[in-house]
Amino acid sequence: MSTSTRSAILSSLLLASVAFAHCQLAWPYPLHSPLNPATPEAIKDYSMTSPLVASGTYPCKGYINNPSSDMGSVATLAAGSSMNYTIAGTATHGGGSCQISMSYDQGSTWNVIYSVVGGCLVDGMTSTITIPSEAPSGEALFAWGWFNRQGNREMYHNCASVTITNGGSGLNSNDFPTPFVANANVNECATIENVDVVFPNPGKNVHYGGSYASSKPTTPAGFTGSNCVGPGATENSPSSGSSSAVASAAASASTTSSTQGVAISASVGVEIGNGNGQSASTTATTTEYSLSLSPSSTSLSAVGNNNNAAQPATTSPSTCKRRRRRSDSVERRHQRLIRRPAGGDATGRVAALKAEHLNRQRKRGTGRVAAMKATHNI
Repeated sequence: MSTSTRSAILSSLLLASVAFAHCQLAWPYPLHSPLNPATPEAIKDYSMTSPLVASGTYPCKGYINNPSSDMGSVATLAAGSSMNYTIAGTATHGGGSCQISMSYDQGSTWNVIYSVVGGCLVDGMTSTITIPSEAPSGEALFAWGWFNRQGNREMYHNCASVTITNGGSGLNSNDFPTPFVANANVNECATIENVDVVFPNPGKNVHYGGSYASSKPTTPAGFTGSNCVGPGATENSPSSGSSSAVASAAASASTTSSTQGVAISASVGVEIGNGNGQSASTTATTTEYSLSLSPSSTSLSAVGNNNNAAQPATTSPSTCKRRRRRSDSVERRHQRLIRRPAGGDATGRVAALKAEHLNRQRKRGTGRVAAMKATHNI
């Protein structure tokens, strides 16, 4: 960045400092930037520091080819060379995580070229990165996406038109994956406050900052949802997932592999709700299973002592004692069905009903009961 360009940016920042409630990409100049002297006054966005949804849509706040006259390149960058990008603003919201990505088809597809996992902005507002040597020559969009650590769950996304020279063969999706997208109303993904996002697909160029500077985590964290990418895109890694702290089921698993197959063991505990926002009190045992996969077979078996009681038999043999108990139960049900007298004047009528009931019972069951007793005595 030239001295004159830096001076112009600083002057613009001083004149428009009141507008910087949040943060924005200051260099390269993003589309509709009020910092760019070449931006027509009619399309300057003095809310450039505002997040998506509240002000604009993904990608680029909806400014791609809107208008097309604002798509002129603001910087020429050589593939394989280093460059600086600068963020301006006063509210860093505790930092967070951010990504730099590029698009060669006016925002239809994107490739991450640099990820900052933790400490974004609080570790510095100007960063030096290398434009990948694989980046092809041509006109491209250079995008900065930020997920703040504190405050409302937001995504910031500013894009600049740039020209790439000395280009390579192209940005493949394994080394330069599609960027992470959340809090933008284009998917079901949302970040978790006070947790820096660990991107599921950060790409091959990653800087760890803030609380992650030494631990350098790789397990996705800090968000809920899955397939957290933009419209029409798909995560190209199986490592995607949610680290929500309110998941209703938690599982731990270990995997070992060899040329003979794969063995997986896992234990799962489940929290049960009662439908009213309350958790039911349960006592559960943990069951461990071993899943063995080989080119010719698949098997699942319990491992060790799982402390599970044997399941009761689905059928049981009938005996004479069981039949007598069943007969006694039927008799008790008959007794409950007999009408009781409601008062002294109904005694005769109830007695008659009872006599009629007993007579009907004898007619229906005397022979069968006698036969059953005779069989039992034999």
